[in-house]
Amino acid sequence: MVHHLMLFKLKPDVTPEQTESIMVETRIRLLKIPEVMNLRCGKKIDLKKNPHDIFVSMDFENLSKGRIAQESAIWVKYEKQVIDPHVAVLTVLEYEMDPGKDVAYS
Repeated sequence: MVHHLMLFKLKPDVTPEQTESIMVETRIRLLKIPEVMNLRCGKKIDLKKNPHDIFVSMDFENLSKGRIAQESAIWVKYEKQVIDPHVAVLTVLEYEMDPGKDVAYS
């Protein structure tokens, strides 16, 4: 099982209302992709210590399923309509969640 984490640093002109809309759109759109499991998103609480405004996390059965999800029309449209206009910096991290599993086989 692969955990996929995206951290968004929003553009300075993004309003609190737009931040809420980004979270709603993330849930609506990405949950339509069958390979996406356990979708979570949230906004930062600590304004001083946390440089990221929004996080989005999800699980994929494996890296191959993750790539299928990211190549889907829904994901591509989400990137163009939600991420690109509002996100200044996107950090993506992936982790293997199964203990003892060689990450070469994720």
